[in-house]
Amino acid sequence: MHPRNPYRIPPDFKELALKFPEFRKHAKQKLSGKIEIDFKDAAAVRALSTVLLKRDFNLEVELPPDRLVPTLPLRLNYLLWVEDLLQSAKPATEQLVHGIDIGTGACCIYPILAARMKGWHFTATETDEVNFKCSVDTLERNCLQTHVTVVKVSAESMLHGNIDTTKQYDFTMCNPPFFDSDSFGPKSRSEKRPSPMCPKSGGSTSATEIAVKGGEVKFIENLIKECHELKPCVRLFTTMVGHKSSLVPIKAFLKEAGACSWNETEFCQGRTTRWGLAWTFCDNIVLANPPLSRRKNNVKGPPPLNYSISREQWSSKGEFSVACVLLKSVELLNSLKMEIRKVKEKKDRKAVEFIAKENTWSNQRRRQREEKRIANQGFEQPELKKAKIDAATLEQQNNHKFRLKGLLLVEETDADFISLQLQWIEGGLGRESMNQILQYMKNHLLEK
Repeated sequence: MHPRNPYRIPPDFKELALKFPEFRKHAKQKLSGKIEIDFKDAAAVRALSTVLLKRDFNLEVELPPDRLVPTLPLRLNYLLWVEDLLQSAKPATEQLVHGIDIGTGACCIYPILAARMKGWHFTATETDEVNFKCSVDTLERNCLQTHVTVVKVSAESMLHGNIDTTKQYDFTMCNPPFFDSDSFGPKSRSEKRPSPMCPKSGGSTSATEIAVKGGEVKFIENLIKECHELKPCVRLFTTMVGHKSSLVPIKAFLKEAGACSWNETEFCQGRTTRWGLAWTFCDNIVLANPPLSRRKNNVKGPPPLNYSISREQWSSKGEFSVACVLLKSVELLNSLKMEIRKVKEKKDRKAVEFIAKENTWSNQRRRQREEKRIANQGFEQPELKKAKIDAATLEQQNNHKFRLKGLLLVEETDADFISLQLQWIEGGLGRESMNQILQYMKNHLLEK
């Protein structure tokens, strides 16, 4: 999953069930107490997407019961990958981003997410009448008409005649029908192969949403032909690919069509894997793989940093429990001006996610020694050392793009020990930042 995808940490279904009655009726409690839903039930997946859009993005959406259900982790993986491509291909001084969504679906999912999260502008096309009306209603309900325009088009053309060619566009997006209408449905390599977690049709009864003559390969080849005609007004073209086997023939066709460069990535979310393919006809754009946008399933991130506290070490701090250790740890993170979000709540295992927008932990020991020395001696700090501290502070203030995200897990390993784990998620200086934060916590966690 993309490093910036908020659903790298799965949503708390118990919290959603308590807050949203429309989701609660699909939630089931296991004997262990865990709340789950049936991902084969399109109505349950539809309810999940609807409440997450409401809670996390302030988007009010009504999804029709007979159309494709947009799952958010996959859609966000695609959008964030496109953002990575734009950052590598577009000067940072240019602020306005205008994209094209080919076949926008029942609620204009890509445009409304991008408009809400990034302020992007979109021209969205749609052939299906139900999807078109639902998308228009969604834009009006969320007051996004100034950012997104939906155009009703015929199925005979994807781009040609559907967009204003006098304008310049940054990119296109497309979620094509994955299956061949002549032989609909993926062929299993084994009868023992487990069933997919979601219905293959995504809850849709619309044939045009899930299957097309010739399958996705033929669909994307036709798209590439139209893209070639519109290369003067569109910088990047992208599409999702449903089957890995489709990549080879599509890339061969891209080479034949004269694409200057292309880029592929993998979207992994749960048991579902999709692929992304981007290309350009601009010879001044090189589509290299963005860092961290593609990670193999068998490649793990850096291991967490561990620190154990014994009951004896904690004896002067009061009750020796996961809750008390976490409370003191959160106080230390708050002292470093970090944003805190609770993730897991169990008696013997608790976790919080923390986000730092500036580096407040470097040189902490030097700063404290200097402050202590000044307090003891009662005179002004020397100009040289004061200048160093001021320069470090100024550097942090000027670094507007700094962002570190991590996870703190506190759990009871046995009756006499509690473990702290710091896991880097993204940003900062990676594991080096985690080491510095852990050292700061070691120095202060057991203070009286």
